[in-house]
Amino acid sequence: MEEIIVDETYKIHFSRELINLLKIKPKDRFDIDIKENKIVLKKRGKDSLIEMLESPAHADPAKIKQLNLKTLEEELWTT
Repeated sequence: MEEIIVDETYKIHFSRELINLLKIKPKDRFDIDIKENKIVLKKRGKDSLIEMLESPAHADPAKIKQLNLKTLEEELWTT
């Protein structure tokens, strides 16, 4: 098990090995669960829209057709 230390600003920093193993990149998102005094982080997959915005030249036309813009709009207005 790897030790992670919380710094003075309450941030945690992952080791290079863990970053490489999980392919963590800046601005990656994680879901957090707390179970029996344990913190469990689960890496989220990227949203199709975010993926296309970050790399529009490589956007997959099939994924574009799958986007439900009405649902995305509702999510934006409710958050």
